[in-house]
Amino acid sequence: MRSFLKAIILFNNSGAKREVDLNEGVNIITGRSKTGKSALVEIIDYCLCSRRSTIPKGKITEFTHLYVIAFWIENNTYIIARQSWENEGKMCIVKEDWNFDVQSLDLQYFDDKNFVPRLTVQYEIETALGLKITNLSINEEDGSKKASLRNMVSYLFQHQNLIASKFALFYRFSDYYKRKDVIEQFPVFAGIISQEYYSDLIRLNELKNQLKLQMKKQREAEKRSHYVKENLQILLKNYYALLDKPYSQFDSVLSLNELKNLALNLPEFDESQFLSGDQIDVRYNELKKQLAELREQETEWKNKINNLKDCSNNGKNFSAMLRNLSEETLASPINVENYLCPLCGHKYDELNAQDELIRQSSDWLDNELKITELYTSDFSEEIRLFEREKQKVIDQIKKVWKQKKEIEEKYITSKELSTKISQINYAKAKIGVFADMCDKEIFVDTDMEIKELEEKIKYYEEKIKGFDVESKKAKAEVFIADNMNRLAQCLDFEEEYKPINLNFGLLDSSFDVYQQNKKEKIHLDEMGSGANWVSCHIALFLSFLHYFAKQKNSPMPLIMFFDQPSQVYFPQGDSNKKRTSADITAVNSMYKAIFDEIAKIEEEVGFKPQIIIVDHVDGDDLEIKEEFNKNVRYNWLIDGALI
Repeated sequence: MRSFLKAIILFNNSGAKREVDLNEGVNIITGRSKTGKSALVEIIDYCLCSRRSTIPKGKITEFTHLYVIAFWIENNTYIIARQSWENEGKMCIVKEDWNFDVQSLDLQYFDDKNFVPRLTVQYEIETALGLKITNLSINEEDGSKKASLRNMVSYLFQHQNLIASKFALFYRFSDYYKRKDVIEQFPVFAGIISQEYYSDLIRLNELKNQLKLQMKKQREAEKRSHYVKENLQILLKNYYALLDKPYSQFDSVLSLNELKNLALNLPEFDESQFLSGDQIDVRYNELKKQLAELREQETEWKNKINNLKDCSNNGKNFSAMLRNLSEETLASPINVENYLCPLCGHKYDELNAQDELIRQSSDWLDNELKITELYTSDFSEEIRLFEREKQKVIDQIKKVWKQKKEIEEKYITSKELSTKISQINYAKAKIGVFADMCDKEIFVDTDMEIKELEEKIKYYEEKIKGFDVESKKAKAEVFIADNMNRLAQCLDFEEEYKPINLNFGLLDSSFDVYQQNKKEKIHLDEMGSGANWVSCHIALFLSFLHYFAKQKNSPMPLIMFFDQPSQVYFPQGDSNKKRTSADITAVNSMYKAIFDEIAKIEEEVGFKPQIIIVDHVDGDDLEIKEEFNKNVRYNWLIDGALI
């Protein structure tokens, strides 16, 4: 999008006016220190809806009642004004024709204009630029988050303390959240993606959350289904046992629907055919037998666990005993090779033999210690697994015991259900309760919903892939790196970093410049010399400007502000006599690279992006003096200042 600043204007209370007129292409404002050059970047930022004013306190803030920028955007001139910070800092924006005479502006122009909070004007500027991403929040609970003009400015400004810094590249990146947003919103500023992409992402995330919910419902339904099946099967067994009918059919795996059908078609109790209640007794004895078997299994697991614990403790104790013996042996080493009689000098073979036995025993002890340390294991994991198996048995014991207890209470010892008919009616009623549960919504079938959600998720995943965001970001990363390295050939880098192979971390979201050597990456903060730092900054941000200019759908303002890029070579206050030929050559190359890059961009896209440079270089010593002076808009070196 073709855009540039036509003017920066300051008004005081009485209508006095200070104006800086600007053009497309390169605009150089050169001057002495304290002439207000560096304040221009803060004034522009203030008029682009910054949260607060960072305009240096002094002559400028004392003079100015109203700050104004005339912003040319796609054949329209937008007059953007902001009251001084002391006067609430409210703003207004007026859309005028492309040929609006900015020099005719006076304070009375704003008398009938409506001044509103900055966010209202910010929205108007974003709309004019075509920044239409209204919601970037993928998670609904995070609230709405939009692409912002305030994040664009990080690509527009290189102020005096930033342009030659090795610790920072981007304007106001010290704020973690701003840095995160600027990086995340690069595809928006590059015109790679639109609101449709984010809306599809939001929809995809919503569908995935819905799928998780349906899957959770399905798992819960399966648990409830298992609970009902398990209990219904037991109740049917007991009921058939009460009727003295075979119940072996319930030992097989039956579906919930099969159990439900059996529950709804229970055989009736025929009192005339009923001879005895032997089946419920058989069922009761089966449960007692099953409970006894489970108790035996529990005891077996307990014994296994105790044995493992004993083995572990015995092994540790034995190792500790051997270690103590070894330490005692080491404390009293044998230092005499042969024992001799102090009187006659003959060898004392018996003592020598005992020493040899001690040595052998010591060697055995060392070997045994190594073996025990090798084979003495920690059985913690085995014990944990055994404990888990034991718990499974205990859980089964509880279930069987509950079934046995219910038969005792309801069918054997119950006074309330003393008659067979009462017992049968109670069992039938309980079966009816569980059969009714089968018809409730707790068992709704979610398979269809899950299938539909999975199909929609697949559709949106494929659609999002079609935006090809990562591939486009990769191409942007390659373009920026190639362009930086092309520019680097004209910029001043130390010999130790040549051949230059600059890269920019776009895909990895580091947003860092680094020199790729054969063996390692050398990041900006690892490079020495201010010449390298300022060259990296200029190469990177000219490449950004070039890249954004080439993108048809990019809403990024094509403006770049360089504040005193020559300061590394020509510190403020130095005299021309102190300037070396090497420094002059470096500054000459820097400006030539800027002029050539703007010309190259114009050749490719048909118009010039805008670069505003404030510096204290007069250009007289440069080889490109003629081109330099042609682009000087204001010279405050000898006389003149913003205020």
